[in-house]
Amino acid sequence: MRRYVLFSMVMLLVAGVAYANEVENKFIRAGLVDVHRIDETIQVDLVNSDAGKNYFREDFYAGLKAAYLRKEVAVKLSKAQKGLKARHPEYSLLILDAARPRSVSRLMYDKMKGTRFEKFVANPARGSMHNYGIAVDITIVDGRGNELDMGFTPFRKSRLQLCAMFAMKKLGRTLSPAQRNNRKLLADVMAGAGFLPLAFEWWHFNGMPKAEARARYHIIE
Repeated sequence: MRRYVLFSMVMLLVAGVAYANEVENKFIRAGLVDVHRIDETIQVDLVNSDAGKNYFREDFYAGLKAAYLRKEVAVKLSKAQKGLKARHPEYSLLILDAARPRSVSRLMYDKMKGTRFEKFVANPARGSMHNYGIAVDITIVDGRGNELDMGFTPFRKSRLQLCAMFAMKKLGRTLSPAQRNNRKLLADVMAGAGFLPLAFEWWHFNGMPKAEARARYHIIE
């Protein structure tokens, strides 16, 4: 019995690694690069690769740790990192999500559909910029690895915590001066490297206009 349990655990682990490798292989086949091949100082913590760190409570990448992007976007991100460190040497960019297969976006969208959080996941019918490998969800950490306070964030939150945060927003809670300054710092260094923001998601940046991405690249399925 013990051997059977051990064998089952090993097979589950192997299956998880195989799936993670398949996700990574999709990125590699599409010509994407591991961001750390361009700039190893950029920190990475893929929240959608850890069931304990996302709203869905699901690991969509089977533990994949590397962040993949189009090479030119990764180069821009390195430029943003250098711009940040020129202003605050102890700070670092922290990637929360990067390239994402459309198959994963479909799973996310189906789980969000019909809820107040639906707007945080693009309809996979046309494909999000994550599906093209040109978008990042990103924040800033200090010298101790603590994320700067940016105010509302959907990451590492349970459904109950997100509902409470939405309620506070409806009650008119505004950003503190520190939160506004932190968001501005992130926006400034990303814009300085050529990234384009989303008005309602302070954490999301595109490495090029949507029309350009759709004209030049294929969706990663």
